[in-house]
Amino acid sequence: MRTLMDMLRRTAAILALMPAALLALAPEAGAQTPWRWDGVNRIVAVGDVHGAYDELFASLRQTGLIDDTGAWSGGSNHLVSLGDLVDRGPRSRDVMDLLMGLESEAAEAGGKVHLILGNHEVMNLTGELDYVSAEEYAAFAADASDERRAREYSAWLERTGPADGADAQASFDAAFPTGFFAHRDAFSPEGTYGRWLLDKPVLIVINSTAFVHAGLSGMISKRGPETINDTAATDIRAYLDVFGQLTTAGTLGPETPFNDRVAAARNAEDADLADRLENLMASPMFDADGPVWYRGTSWCHPMTEVIHLQRQLETLGAERVVVGHTPTRDSSQHSRMKGRAVMIDTGMLKAVYEGRPSALVIEGNTLQAFYAGQAGPVPIEPLPRRVGQRPGATTDDELERILATGEIVAIEDVGQGVTKPQKVTIRHQGNEYSALFKTESTPIEASSRRQRQRLVDNSDRWEHEVAAYKLDRMLGLDLVPVTVGREIDGRAGAMQFWVENLISELDRKEQGVAASGWCPLSEQYNLMVAFDTLIYNVDRTLQNIVYDKDSWMLYLIDHSRGFRLNTGRPKDIRKVDLVMSGDLVEALQGLSLEQLRLQMGDLLIQDQMRAILRRRDELVKESGVGG
Repeated sequence: MRTLMDMLRRTAAILALMPAALLALAPEAGAQTPWRWDGVNRIVAVGDVHGAYDELFASLRQTGLIDDTGAWSGGSNHLVSLGDLVDRGPRSRDVMDLLMGLESEAAEAGGKVHLILGNHEVMNLTGELDYVSAEEYAAFAADASDERRAREYSAWLERTGPADGADAQASFDAAFPTGFFAHRDAFSPEGTYGRWLLDKPVLIVINSTAFVHAGLSGMISKRGPETINDTAATDIRAYLDVFGQLTTAGTLGPETPFNDRVAAARNAEDADLADRLENLMASPMFDADGPVWYRGTSWCHPMTEVIHLQRQLETLGAERVVVGHTPTRDSSQHSRMKGRAVMIDTGMLKAVYEGRPSALVIEGNTLQAFYAGQAGPVPIEPLPRRVGQRPGATTDDELERILATGEIVAIEDVGQGVTKPQKVTIRHQGNEYSALFKTESTPIEASSRRQRQRLVDNSDRWEHEVAAYKLDRMLGLDLVPVTVGREIDGRAGAMQFWVENLISELDRKEQGVAASGWCPLSEQYNLMVAFDTLIYNVDRTLQNIVYDKDSWMLYLIDHSRGFRLNTGRPKDIRKVDLVMSGDLVEALQGLSLEQLRLQMGDLLIQDQMRAILRRRDELVKESGVGG
């Protein structure tokens, strides 16, 4: 769903309209962009604004950065905007004008305003306009030129081929509303907002905190922060230069989707320009792992993503990173990976995201959130656990209570064989939740230790499903869906949240489907191997390795045949190379017999809990970390 940028360099006449003094203000491509500041006493950061002018104004007023007139009153404070000022909302232009004015006012007062480029700034610069609202175009209507519009209409007729007439004019007007071309001029490298944006970095560090729009991938340590910042504008300008040549030739137009541009150039037999355009798509400004797009920092399993994040933070000389780009489910700011990442996109544009305005304030090592309409700051809480999609912002803690006590409205058989699980529908406060109910529980009580071991090692028990969930939570792996014990019609069993929209590894292989999520399957498999070793799960199959079809996040189900008394690994994973983060090793080391008894004393016997700790010791020794 990418659209084409209007041709900004197609005619010399357009450039001739720009004052020479204005052109002289444009920064040189590749000019050094500062990206680190130290000794700042107070930092205020805001996430994605998306044209929500009033909400941004209120947040800046609440945190003391501006007065009632919108003038800077923050003294030596530093304001950081994480980008995405534009698109979707009605007052993007006003938002940009406000921050442009505050830049000079803050500097005069000894403060600083930092704008970090977001993906929507990059999209507007390069003509990817799917998310520009009608109100945003309308804000440029007064700057529109009838002469320019007439030229564009003639060029469009030549490019697309419709006959001139009322229908053609209506189609053109629908595709390019009044203000469209003035908007494109303003975002050109020579335009008011284009020049301003092309002078901005994509990554900065203030004191010990890094700020980036989307996240920190391995690209940061591979390319280096200086290179990424210094080449941001250069890459965009180079892209626009090639694009301008293609539009001048009539090969492309504003109606050409972003992802179709290279193919369109090749179809026009312009191989050289097509190659150059394709090569430029590898820029951090367009790459999915680039700092304006990457979601792994906010989405991927914390016990694997922390390995990458820590490496990037070390490269930057920072302790944490603050990100936007990914709205939080409950419209609250949250931390991840023991505070190394802080998510502050709370959906400021309420009409679209149903969120609320907020600002992060950092003073020393204290991080607090300010929310519009709420008196005083509040601490930043860890991101609530949420394995599997469900209605609204329901957390796993809330889901536990729903599965354990919610009204059962339907029960149906879903499987054959010995266990005969059932699908249960539970209603709570107008929402319905599905769960899998298992009641099979083979006996493990015996008169001798040897006989008990034999029974345990051949058992199939619903209690193990609940124990697996509890252990997953204790370790912070976030792999096992919420599972609780419940009794239905006198039958005790495990009630596990039914995650919708799944595909098994078996189906993925048979259908030849390639995983395309943010979080590599190989890294998620590492967590699975560690977990299956810890519980000695002998029933991991291609059918019970399942993924969300959209995000390709791994979920683990079917643990009724786990928790054997063996040491080592189950035979199917004995030779798998295992990589564990320091955080995972630390979590494993934190397990104790007392904790296991407290959490699952009614689910496992003591021999099973001791076996967990023996296998834990083997995993820690294998990791070579601590121990």
